[in-house]
Amino acid sequence: MKITELLSPDCIVLGLEAGNKEDVWKVLADKLEAAGAVKDVRQYLADIAARESQGTTGVGFGVAIPHAKSAAVTVPALAMARLANGVDVASLDGSRADLFFLIASPAGGDDLHLRALAKLARMLMHGSFLTALRSAEDAGAILEVIAEQEG
Repeated sequence: MKITELLSPDCIVLGLEAGNKEDVWKVLADKLEAAGAVKDVRQYLADIAARESQGTTGVGFGVAIPHAKSAAVTVPALAMARLANGVDVASLDGSRADLFFLIASPAGGDDLHLRALAKLARMLMHGSFLTALRSAEDAGAILEVIAEQEG
């Protein structure tokens, strides 16, 4: 499983103005719906909120990786946002998140969301990778940065 196989250019939003994490989730969930990966945005967002209530998905370094298995998801997918200004995600390091990766995984599927989460977390530990994500000019450049990191 490669991150670049889950993330399409249409599901990457750059320069997003958001007031809170829920605003970001909504924009990204709508992208996943438009891509055909989510059939019920309201249910999917409820499942994301339920997962978030168990503990923050703010992993630090300005990154959040909200995720959930959901009956509203038809196929595994990923959406990404880079915010104009970070929002509070109750991150363990106290940082405000400006990079979001929203993982969509079908309820009856395998643990793809956990594998994607682990892979993203490993990639995001590299400061140069974060810098490249924050400076990429467009969705194509984001995908190139991720593909290069995946090897």
